[in-house]
Amino acid sequence: MRSAGVLYVCLAALALAACGGGSSSGSGATAPGTSRLVVGYDREPDTLNRFSTHILEDIESCVVEGLVTTNEKMEIVPLLAASVPTLENGGVVLREDGGMDVTWRLRPEVKWHDGTPHTSADVKFTVEAINSPAYNPESTDGFDRITSVDTPDPLTAVLHYQEIYAPYALQFVRGTLPKHVLEGRDIDTANDYNRAPLGTGPYKVAEWKSGEYIRLEAAPNYWRGAQFPAIKTLLFTFIPNTNTRINQLKSGEVDMVVMFPWDKYREVAAIPGVAVYKIDGNGYEHVTLNQRAFPAFGDVRVRQALTHAIDRSLISTTILEGLAPVTHGPVQPVSWAHNPKVRHYAFDPVRAAALLDEAGWRDSNGDGVRDKDGQRFSFTLITQAGFAVRENVAQVLQRQFKDVGVAAAVQLHDGTSISKLWFEGKFHAMLHWWQLPADPELALFFAKDRMPPAGRNINYVSDDALTTLVYAADRTVSQAERTRILGEAQARIADLAIEIPLYGVTKLDAVPARLKGFTGNPTNTGPFWNVHAWTLE
Repeated sequence: MRSAGVLYVCLAALALAACGGGSSSGSGATAPGTSRLVVGYDREPDTLNRFSTHILEDIESCVVEGLVTTNEKMEIVPLLAASVPTLENGGVVLREDGGMDVTWRLRPEVKWHDGTPHTSADVKFTVEAINSPAYNPESTDGFDRITSVDTPDPLTAVLHYQEIYAPYALQFVRGTLPKHVLEGRDIDTANDYNRAPLGTGPYKVAEWKSGEYIRLEAAPNYWRGAQFPAIKTLLFTFIPNTNTRINQLKSGEVDMVVMFPWDKYREVAAIPGVAVYKIDGNGYEHVTLNQRAFPAFGDVRVRQALTHAIDRSLISTTILEGLAPVTHGPVQPVSWAHNPKVRHYAFDPVRAAALLDEAGWRDSNGDGVRDKDGQRFSFTLITQAGFAVRENVAQVLQRQFKDVGVAAAVQLHDGTSISKLWFEGKFHAMLHWWQLPADPELALFFAKDRMPPAGRNINYVSDDALTTLVYAADRTVSQAERTRILGEAQARIADLAIEIPLYGVTKLDAVPARLKGFTGNPTNTGPFWNVHAWTLE
């Protein structure tokens, strides 16, 4: 179901010359023979604490490793854990009271960057910290189902869940918090950690120059061996504007641009010395409809009307050049849980208008905008500034909403501030994407008790039937049964038109052709999942 390919566009000596367009000590890209990689990154992180950030964790994952990670095949593989616990290997035990016990056995000889051993005490501390009311993490989902943690020895942590939690294998994909650094402290304000976290990964934070870049340097005594990582410096430069990132890739000021927009594919593929990796992503672009901030979205007829008003095929084939296929829900075809038979909303402005009429929204004064009880149907759609393709899509949405009598004002925000806005629910509608993990997390996004800060239900949907389904899927370890239940949940999401799904995320990563070991990744684990293995030839 997943297709992945790589297009190499480089020619021998010319490629090496083009890849080395900068100085190894300046702000430009890496010269041949050096061990430095400059990444043009679309936004500055809000924090480097993996449990607190609202942004993809590409930079953080180079520093703080999880007990597991997800590879390019969407397989969950051990990292700091010696193995992934399962029913078959005895790591997972289902109790008669309906709960479960999960035993994590840690890899020996792993140390934090300061030389302190990484132990089961850090696992226990992480659970207790995330569940503490004194800390405000990005999500508590999964952790709040753990009642206690036993640590019979430094390399064994036994987690006791109050109920079966099927996505347990990804519980610590974000890693652990160092107990010896954070115990007894206010983690939200521990800026020494949040800006330069202590980790076990191949890199450590050397410098964060706000508004400009984050520089990572190879961590000494990395547990995999002295030969890792081969690339000694990673420089993430913050370049919010898409065109600027691509121009700097052309000029050699940056070596690498990950997840660049689809409308730039042909342009980037033509750059000498650059390899473009293309992989079907486990994520989707959509319009979130905040029912709490804009009550009109609380009417299912209104949501269905807005979905019918959008010509998604036109957007996919023109603006996106066919690289981002139309999608009809949050679970994509690359996932084992995908349900292809959910309700599809055809582009049908006539049906959209009829539904809005039925919901009581009519243009009573002839100004072209529908109204009801003295309120105009006018809302604000926010999206990321500098992301040209997204800005273009937002303009199309605005025009097509207008065609059915709905006024949408487009507002642009930089990538860091927009993440804060969604977490705080301070928006009407938002055009954005979710990058999903290998194991579906529908409860996190759609359960009624997973509104921020407990989760990512930023549609603020409160549907008992859907909540029952997504939690039922979490409470069985049978993949066949989970597939059935998650299929029903996807059908419910589509019937309710909770959000407007637009298209699937095809991931495009531009890297130096001489970079070896890069594979890309379809999940929210991100392309840096195996950065320790990268080499520059």
